Amino acid sequence: MLVDNYGRPWLKLRIVVNSVCNYKCLFCHFEGQSKFLGRELSAEDIGFTASVAKELGVDDFKITGGEPLLRRDIVKVVDEINKVNPKDLSMTTNGYLLDVYAKDLLEHGLNRLNISLHSLDRGKYRFITGVDALDKVLDNIDYVSNLGFKQIKLNMVVLRGLNTDEIPMMIRFAAKYGFVLQLIELMPMGDGFPIFARYYDDLSDIISWLNKHGKLIGTRKDLHNRPLYEVDGVRVEIVKNYNNPTFCAGCTTMRLTSDGKLKTCLYKEPAVDLWPYIKNRDREGLKKAMIYANSLRRPNFIEGASGSLERIRVKIRVSNLAY
Repeated sequence: MLVDNYGRPWLKLRIVVNSVCNYKCLFCHFEGQSKFLGRELSAEDIGFTASVAKELGVDDFKITGGEPLLRRDIVKVVDEINKVNPKDLSMTTNGYLLDVYAKDLLEHGLNRLNISLHSLDRGKYRFITGVDALDKVLDNIDYVSNLGFKQIKLNMVVLRGLNTDEIPMMIRFAAKYGFVLQLIELMPMGDGFPIFARYYDDLSDIISWLNKHGKLIGTRKDLHNRPLYEVDGVRVEIVKNYNNPTFCAGCTTMRLTSDGKLKTCLYKEPAVDLWPYIKNRDREGLKKAMIYANSLRRPNFIEGASGSLERIRVKIRVSNLAY
């Protein structure tokens, strides 16, 4: 197992399998990579990379995008990663194509799903995502709920004054299926950067509401120290990533971009280019590059010497949405 200079183990790899999406969400952060890329790792490339990461102690893989289900070989991607026998293999999706792929994905080793669902109101959903697809996604959610996935989570990005009033309704919806609900803080990057001032909610009122109507049941020590609540039998995870040293202190993740770079942090560079090692199937070279990337990891938000929050500034190039 690799541990960085801040005592944080590297346990999880988010794998960005493409840079395209069929949605136009208000806040998309593109997983920290450029929106348009000129090269893309193959399914075999991804499997090879996962096998080397596994040798270094990574045993938890999350497939994301873009929208991963837009890759025609997405089932093969899952199959290639599953060959390393990971402890956990999951995917984040907008849910639009789950009726096409979900059953095959499950059969080839995908065991968990995160489905983005930012509103249960058709008009709000269309405004947030740019697509009038709520009915289709709800039908797909109903379909996958009966397939046998180990766990399904609903991802809801909290937007002040837009969907905050829907949280009790979303909890009831999650309860209907036995899902976990993740309430995610808006991030000031990607498409979320220009709307941040208007829609940002620091989640403090929501946390107070959860404490009043539910109870704190634990903390995800393995994943950003996320607080866990239970409300009416539903587990609610708080993903509070902005200006939060506790979140960064519990980070155990790096990201493999679809063009073969290993990002040490979602918010900022550096990113180490793994492409030549992957394409040449240079196992030792790739391992050394991963070890080097881990040595560069640094929390984006840290405690200042006086105890107050110190922001490690990120240079944002809004013109091409590269971070």
